[in-house]
Amino acid sequence: MTCDHAVTKVAPVESVTQRSPIVRPEEEAVFRALADPTRRAILDRLFHRDGQSLGDIERAFAMSRFGVMKHLRVLEEAGLVTSRRVGRSKLHYLNAVPIQELQHRWIHKFAAGASAALLGLRADLEKGAVMAATAVEAPSQVFAIFIRTTREQVWQALTESDYTLKYYYASTVESDWRAGSPLLYRIADETAIVGEVVEATPPEKLVTTFDARWDDAVRADAPSRITWILEEAGPGVSKLTVVHDGFAGETSTSEQVAGGMPYILSGLKTLLETGEPLQA
Repeated sequence: MTCDHAVTKVAPVESVTQRSPIVRPEEEAVFRALADPTRRAILDRLFHRDGQSLGDIERAFAMSRFGVMKHLRVLEEAGLVTSRRVGRSKLHYLNAVPIQELQHRWIHKFAAGASAALLGLRADLEKGAVMAATAVEAPSQVFAIFIRTTREQVWQALTESDYTLKYYYASTVESDWRAGSPLLYRIADETAIVGEVVEATPPEKLVTTFDARWDDAVRADAPSRITWILEEAGPGVSKLTVVHDGFAGETSTSEQVAGGMPYILSGLKTLLETGEPLQA
């Protein structure tokens, strides 16, 4: 009040923006996609029955086929929906990975317990759901994520214990990654997953069988199959798609993988982009 800077010092006011997390471009796309009620309704349909064709989705809405396609394109650009060709059909799948990332960045620290419980909701709701019959068996689960790194780096992170220990539930992985070779994941020296390498084409595609052993419920299930597809998605960016199929119906393995894979992929992305594990 004296105008003497030696006497009066006014502390700078910190803005709300400075104190708040900065919204990343990929998060902006997710928030924008979720802002539209029709797009949220499409996600609800996929939540209750995954793997639907454009025609399946179109029949639920009073709009043109082109209108539904535009909404699906926005959802795919945000990573909330991923698609896969099965025979002649292009099927659409809910991709929970971006939602998992939002949970850890925006929600986890405020409501960790409630958020964790919601992650298992999808598997519970899908119990008893009847998949539409198709001439070709549709994949049971499809996940996708974009990572700012090379495909070679992603491949290394998938196949070396130095990486899997930091994002794959603290597990080690053992294999020589040749077709026909055995595969073994261990957690604290206990067998978690056993399998066989079906195809290994670095850094493009890895296919293995998946025989879960981490608890009594999954140990009773028949082996399934998991496919990791690595694609270039722009300068310094890779797209990783995970297709998990071959389940004998709704099993403990399919339910637990549905809840756990988004966490694994979010951890992989964080590790490769920051060098640090995802904080639980």
